[in-house]
Amino acid sequence: MNRRILPGMQAGMSLVELMVASVIALLGVIVIFQVYATNEGVRRSTTSGSDEQISGLIALSLLERELKTAGYGINDNDVLGCAMRVYDNQRTPNIQSVYPLAPVFIVPNAGTTPDLIRVIYGQPTLTVASVQLQDMSTTTDTFTLPFRVGFNVGDLVLVGQAGQYCTLAEVTALVGPSDLAHGVGSITVGTATRTVRFNDPAGTPFVYKFPQGKILNLGALPATGVWPVYNEFSVMNNSIVPGTNNKLNVANLWAQIATMNPIADQIVQMKAEYGVDDGIANGTVPTRVNAPDDNIIDKFTNVSPTVLSPNPPANMQQWQRIKAVRLAVVSRSANTIDPTTGKGTACDATPAFDPDPLANVYPVRWARGPDAPNGKPIDVRTSADWQCYKYRVYETTVPLRNVLWRQP
Repeated sequence: MNRRILPGMQAGMSLVELMVASVIALLGVIVIFQVYATNEGVRRSTTSGSDEQISGLIALSLLERELKTAGYGINDNDVLGCAMRVYDNQRTPNIQSVYPLAPVFIVPNAGTTPDLIRVIYGQPTLTVASVQLQDMSTTTDTFTLPFRVGFNVGDLVLVGQAGQYCTLAEVTALVGPSDLAHGVGSITVGTATRTVRFNDPAGTPFVYKFPQGKILNLGALPATGVWPVYNEFSVMNNSIVPGTNNKLNVANLWAQIATMNPIADQIVQMKAEYGVDDGIANGTVPTRVNAPDDNIIDKFTNVSPTVLSPNPPANMQQWQRIKAVRLAVVSRSANTIDPTTGKGTACDATPAFDPDPLANVYPVRWARGPDAPNGKPIDVRTSADWQCYKYRVYETTVPLRNVLWRQP
């Protein structure tokens, strides 16, 4: 006998029930993805902050170390700040533009262009103090010294005289008991033979005389040692070459010619100023009784003493009064930050740039002082999406200890 199942007793789910279940499931998925998106944003922000901090600290630490070494091996007030006229057969033209013999040379730039910092120091193994030259008779004459201890074939030496050009030369031979030759051609040091690079066939730019003429040993050139240093630190943010922007770079201008070497990522700006002890205030340090040459900073400025050719003693004194460097590097988050108003809207991770030193909304600032209580704004508008990133400023003031130790 067949049993008939009534409609009210049928098993299963109705279409309405399926639709309600689907809506509940979709709501759950939406909530899950919202939570995930929120957590991912927090993770990206935290990770970016960590990357930004690491990059900034690495860059600042490397610059601080270089500045602490600046001036080593060129510790003679008679030649500090003199105009360097250097022959270099690896560059075109061979005689480069004049630059100052200074522990630190700042090339300031405005707007979004970062400053350049150039640092000079030697790598001598024995002799650090300058040695007086005896009279030269011609520009190609050998360098005659009262003693030759610490000088060897292959060394790079700096030769100069107050009020005249300074230059670089390579020692190509030891002549007699106390002379240094600086010829051209090739030299052999140990088992390595190389072409002489810095010796001008026409000789030195001046016939140096006793007692003003000085020679300083900057150290052995490779393969007998490490390169004496004329490092240029720069930040590139407008290059069309992929992968080269937003990095702190360094190049030793006295070493082999090469591209800039990146040493820290996510660095978008760099600013620097001299700390000067000249007795003249400009409002950048707290008010006090200013006096020159008391080893107390009277002002900060990015204006370098004039590089004259040749350099008079009065101008050289201006370089001697630079006792510190104040610098700042700006690091950027590795990832963009989503707008607080939702995707597709304008980025607001960093407020709009404000050049007013008295404003306090724009956060990328440095060099706080009486003239700028909230700090001087640093322009980081280096790309169209610059406001999609967060920035952090790392700054410090580094005493030039090799300048301070050189005080008479």
